[in-house]
Amino acid sequence: MRIYFSTVIRSAAPLEGGELVCLDWERKRVLARTVIAPTRPRLDDPNRLGNTRGCRGIALVGEEVIVCSYHTLRVFDRELNPLRDLTHPLMVSLHEVWTDGGPDIWASSTAIDAALCFDLQDGRLLDARWPRESSYFQERLGITPLAIDKEADNRGLFMGSAHTRHEHHLHLNAVAVWRGQLLALFSKFGLVVNLDEPAILISDRRLKGAHNLIVDPRGFAWVSDTLGRGVLHFDLRSGEPPRKLGFGEAPEVRALVRGHDRVYALKRILARFRLHPHAPPRPAFARGLARHGGSLFVGISPATILQLDETTGALIDLYTDSHDVAACIHGLEVAQS
Repeated sequence: MRIYFSTVIRSAAPLEGGELVCLDWERKRVLARTVIAPTRPRLDDPNRLGNTRGCRGIALVGEEVIVCSYHTLRVFDRELNPLRDLTHPLMVSLHEVWTDGGPDIWASSTAIDAALCFDLQDGRLLDARWPRESSYFQERLGITPLAIDKEADNRGLFMGSAHTRHEHHLHLNAVAVWRGQLLALFSKFGLVVNLDEPAILISDRRLKGAHNLIVDPRGFAWVSDTLGRGVLHFDLRSGEPPRKLGFGEAPEVRALVRGHDRVYALKRILARFRLHPHAPPRPAFARGLARHGGSLFVGISPATILQLDETTGALIDLYTDSHDVAACIHGLEVAQS
């Protein structure tokens, strides 16, 4: 079994900020890796907290691997040989993607709170959802539309962090299709929503700051509890609060992050008194989620993949790619060898 995963390294040089990796899971052997950076166009990135560095969501379509850089869908073969790059003026901080294996792909353009559908051959924009322009979400969430020129090249216009702190920013960072309807995660508001009807399906404070959205045909869904060291599992049909599959107390995880936790606590105190330049990277920060054969594969920092039993949450196995806590897994996808 192969696992394809992507990494983001906070505070690294933007052109050295992360990789796409192909891993033989049973042998824990890296088969291929390639640096991912937004180079066409290159951007001046003042934000040290990830931003343009590295790569994010991953999808497997046929024999191709699609991975998101900040403003480009990079397409590779299964051995990570580059095939083509697809970019568009509305690709702005791409995060998670969804595809049913067809000729198109839905992507979350997180900086501009949009869900966008692109042709996988030529990058044409085929469809779009702008939830901040929905009267339903405006009334329910008290938000206003984003001031954006959709005909302009927006790729270099959201490089700082001011937009993420705006009270109306949704941080739409994951999408999925269920029963023909496009769903999304509003990470800042702690919501899973239907963008097509529209409707709020799940509201839970643990979804604030969360990543990833996997939905199976029965309506069961999984989201990375990014700050809570676990995975949230819920039923979209019932709307009941999610149950948590925690991994933070597993001895192997505690051993991995114990030293990082101490340093993180100290740096948080220093940052509060402005004695440290920025918020430090958080140990066991969960991003990257895949489901396969009764297991959940979860990415955390320092760059590690955890294999959990999807029913009990018990840790089955793990692989650590880097012990640098600034390096985090961001995208994950599982393929049979």
